[in-house]
Amino acid sequence: MDLIIVRHGQSTGNITTDDVPDGELTPLGRRQAQEVAIRLANEGITHVFASPLIRALATASAIAEAVGVERVEVWPELQEHRTTIHRGFGRHELLHDYPRAFFPAGVEANGWDHGGETYESAFERAESAIARLRDRFSPSDRVVVATHGAFANYLLRAILRMPPAASVWFTMNNCGISRVRFAKPPLRTGFDLLFDHADAEIIRVNEVSHLSEVS
Repeated sequence: MDLIIVRHGQSTGNITTDDVPDGELTPLGRRQAQEVAIRLANEGITHVFASPLIRALATASAIAEAVGVERVEVWPELQEHRTTIHRGFGRHELLHDYPRAFFPAGVEANGWDHGGETYESAFERAESAIARLRDRFSPSDRVVVATHGAFANYLLRAILRMPPAASVWFTMNNCGISRVRFAKPPLRTGFDLLFDHADAEIIRVNEVSHLSEVS
């Protein structure tokens, strides 16, 4: 499986010091979403996933349209890390704005709960999401996950099997692309012995060359 992790476009919460747990994309964010969609249009994407937060869902919807994928699978476990609880938009309201969205039962008509977790539980959530993706998809699948800056970090840290306490942070610009290729060992034949048992290859982190303006 090729996993393409995309942080959402610039949102209203990115341009204020106020707490905006579920802000929509700004005009720049909408342009960034279109630019990353164009960048991925010819990549052979087979599946698109998103957090239910509207900044990620809007970004994923633009990508799905460009790559010709009919639906965006919404996973609440791809939400951003948040310690306090916020009630997200309900299924019907989200479907009205994002008709490609496909929701699990946890996103109810009257909304869904976002937040209320520790760093450790968010990291465990990232490990679970990676395991679920790897169990579901084959090496030929190319999967986009539209998520958030902190949670994209947790996903990469889970892939790298970094301990939760490690003091490492990856820069994640709005609509930056990070790519990981998974395979059952050996990843490559005839390669250096150091890589004989590798099952994940980090191809790039936070690619932004497709963006006309980086934020």
